[in-house]
Amino acid sequence: MKPEHWLLPGKPYATYQQYLAENRPSAVAAALAREPAEIVAELTRSGLRGRGGSGLATGLKWRAVAEHPASTRVVVMNATEAEPGTFKDRYLIRYNPYAALEGLRIAAHVVGARDVYIASRARFRAELERLRDALRELTADGLFDGLRVSVVEGPSEYLFGEEKALLHYIEEGQPLPRDVHQTPTERGLFASAGSPNPALVQNVETLARVPGIVRSGAESFRALGTSDTAGTILFTVSGDVARPGVYELEAGTPIRSLLYAAAGGPRPWRRLKLVLAGVSAGVITPDRFDTPADFGSLALIGSGLGSAGFVAYDDTRSVPRIASALARFFYVESCNQCPSCKQGFRLASSAIDELFDPAKASADDPERALYGARSAPHANRCLLPVQGAAVIPSLISRFRGEFEARYRDPAASTEVVPVPLFTDFHEAARTFDLDESFARKRPDWTYAPPVPHASGGVAARTEAVSGALGVRLAPDLAELLRKRAEQEGVDLDRLVDRLLRERT
Repeated sequence: MKPEHWLLPGKPYATYQQYLAENRPSAVAAALAREPAEIVAELTRSGLRGRGGSGLATGLKWRAVAEHPASTRVVVMNATEAEPGTFKDRYLIRYNPYAALEGLRIAAHVVGARDVYIASRARFRAELERLRDALRELTADGLFDGLRVSVVEGPSEYLFGEEKALLHYIEEGQPLPRDVHQTPTERGLFASAGSPNPALVQNVETLARVPGIVRSGAESFRALGTSDTAGTILFTVSGDVARPGVYELEAGTPIRSLLYAAAGGPRPWRRLKLVLAGVSAGVITPDRFDTPADFGSLALIGSGLGSAGFVAYDDTRSVPRIASALARFFYVESCNQCPSCKQGFRLASSAIDELFDPAKASADDPERALYGARSAPHANRCLLPVQGAAVIPSLISRFRGEFEARYRDPAASTEVVPVPLFTDFHEAARTFDLDESFARKRPDWTYAPPVPHASGGVAARTEAVSGALGVRLAPDLAELLRKRAEQEGVDLDRLVDRLLRERT
């Protein structure tokens, strides 16, 4: 039997009956036999905090919807997983979709919803198929009787994962955040003047935590983790570590243990230089690696837990290149509803990029980038500009020397760093595939065509996990190419372009 409150089995559950065999008694049956207020009180005592990024108290959020005077309420499972460096919800769906669906059913009971939605990105084909198959099983067993369940397939935009933008997409087909004051718990789906239809929006992992609390009670959940963040957490660890992957550990596990004990530490002869907690908080440097991975402890060092996606970079990485990638990400993904956001990140992105152009580099580029990032949050509808205003200044301030050295020698070769947006994870190889299309994404959310090679082939201007190539290479081959590029003083992508032309 799997210990209670741990979500990941040794291998994926094949059926709902197999899930029940390891997780009896049925949490749904137990929940339907209890009053909604009892379950809300249990969630509140458990200390469960949202695993989607904000860390809001789950019990308070459920109570706000359950006690709303509106007669129509809805529940939405947020399976969009938008945060760079994160793969835990998709991993959980592949291994155990039943816990999340049970949590969805319990949520509908607690808030009195008749309509429930499952929202995911259309390109998450494997996860959508797994959810639909599991949903058919639970529906056949009568668990969703009396409910209307809709599966919504959405776009790849980052903001599709923002809960207000997600609701707007379901209504209007565009992932645009609503006014910040129109929270889903007050104005939900298809609202009107007389019917606000409040919505409970929860991410996959948060919902999946609910059945264990219903089965075993709040105290057993509270016994795991820390006083600030109870329970276990699904951590995604990627980047320059030996064993990238998704790991379930107790909240409060030190960052160092996560990086070294779980993920195997850096590559041979390398040292870790920094860690990003997604792209929503300040950088974590080695002197802070002993910080417990919970919401409160990471906030105290100027970072954050977010969606528990940690991207490690070793001492071969250029921090200005990392900042360039992230500034462009925020600029591209900004929806342009708040002009200060789009303009601020346009300035930050262009200022950092100028550091790599001998004709444009200037001593004030870092200051201009800081100004642009810090000015982005202004009457904003979502937290995207707040996130950028945290992580970009953090990189510049903690590694100011690298930015100044970049200005003094703008022609120096540095390897381009991709945004850690993952399309897949290969368990056996312990590798993440990157979204190779993002390098072609424009700030208006259209895409530039792929860049053709002289040979007539197509080159994707992105990196794979192991290097700066748009294909997955054996680690030894990627390392040889990297060393040759360093010896010749050229960027890796330029070296590969040249080698391909020589072959043709």
